Amino acid sequence: MFHHILCVYPYRRTRSSKTSFPPLGLEYVAASLRPHAERIDLVNFRHERTPSTQPFLRPETDLVCYSINWRENLELIRDDILKLPAGVLTILGGRMATENPRYWMETCPNVDAVVCGDGEQAIAEIAEGHAWSEVAGLVYRADDGQLVFNSPRANAALDDNLMPARELRRNAYYLTSKGVSTGIRIDQVAGSRGCPFQCKFCNFAINPWGVKRHWTPRSAESIVREIERIDADLILFVDDVFTYQPDRVAEICDMLVAKKIRKHYIVNARMEIADRPDVLGKMERAGFVALLIGVESTQDATLKSMGKGFNVEQIRQRFAVLRKSKMIINAYFIVGNIGESEEQMLSIAPFARSIGVDLIHVSRLRNEPYSGLRELVEQTPGYHIDSEGFVYSDTCSPEHIADLRKQIDRRFHSPLHVAGVVLKLAHILNWRVKIRALLTIPVFLTLLIVTQAQRKLRKRMGKSVAPHELQ
Repeated sequence: MFHHILCVYPYRRTRSSKTSFPPLGLEYVAASLRPHAERIDLVNFRHERTPSTQPFLRPETDLVCYSINWRENLELIRDDILKLPAGVLTILGGRMATENPRYWMETCPNVDAVVCGDGEQAIAEIAEGHAWSEVAGLVYRADDGQLVFNSPRANAALDDNLMPARELRRNAYYLTSKGVSTGIRIDQVAGSRGCPFQCKFCNFAINPWGVKRHWTPRSAESIVREIERIDADLILFVDDVFTYQPDRVAEICDMLVAKKIRKHYIVNARMEIADRPDVLGKMERAGFVALLIGVESTQDATLKSMGKGFNVEQIRQRFAVLRKSKMIINAYFIVGNIGESEEQMLSIAPFARSIGVDLIHVSRLRNEPYSGLRELVEQTPGYHIDSEGFVYSDTCSPEHIADLRKQIDRRFHSPLHVAGVVLKLAHILNWRVKIRALLTIPVFLTLLIVTQAQRKLRKRMGKSVAPHELQ
């Protein structure tokens, strides 16, 4: 039994929308540790003025768990770990720790172990007193100081009875834009793990050892039971593909309606859900407000090479159904796909308009471990991968690709189009969410005025002006 466990999400405060979301994976880990601790605290640096573990340590702290998932702030995280007092059991987890456990073990000699892969089962086994040699996926130090790499942990489904430790949150989470809260409380739910599809260059459903994570769902009952306990207005499902089994989606919707749960939901979807307009109707009635759909390209050749499982004509056919929905339809596209010309990349905006998409998100093609993209780049003359993993070519530099991305975004999201999306959203949100959103309008207008003033002053003076110079 531990006296005091501290779970740390060590990423600093930013103006990004990521400040809106709770560290769900770390909350699952904390939930697994509940039976094995007298006290547990969970701290998210994004919500703390002092991004340091030190103020949250207690004399009785005997376990610190870090969740390291993103590439940002890695040196700051390393330095924070190195400041931990001697004798405190320190365990790291998360995707970035999993991808390179040797780095963290060698760079931070006070780290006792790295949990690679799913964390909630491994940390429970450690807390239960299992021999470390028996904990799958664990990297630790042997008595002679040598690193021991246990066999990988098999992918596992989420436990229907294990809920994230939301009671440990020190702050509520709100939907934000450019650092300004909308007043709309937000949360996340994991309804499944893995993905049943085989899109090339995607590693979302591949574990750090390159093994495919097959789709494993939670029961509809457990999902609705969790939603009942959440007091947020807007819930984002983190599932790779929420709509894979339409009948299961319909069951969830029916239960939400029957229980009169009035919340709103955003989900990742495949465009095949258009084949079930009956389910789309149930989703609207249950409170679903947005579908996030991966289209990726406007070119048949690219879609085929990606293994997306559909072509441009099928996209048009299915979006003819989807655009009739009351829900907001967001389409994901990739700029910089191998073999695409600048003209083809710029066709994203008019294509998205033609199929009736409400919003688009354009990302750059990036190589990730086990995605298979590096091998293709090496086989394609004139293409390269930069130090950050982004793909570029001799005819299209990283800077130019980034500029194309901005051009596409500006061409699609015109002020008039965005206003239309806002009106559409206003028709489907419940009154409680509408009122909270309306209360933030003065704040956004003030921010807009200040931003415009900053731009004009920079232009007039011909140099960068800090915000305090306007005060």
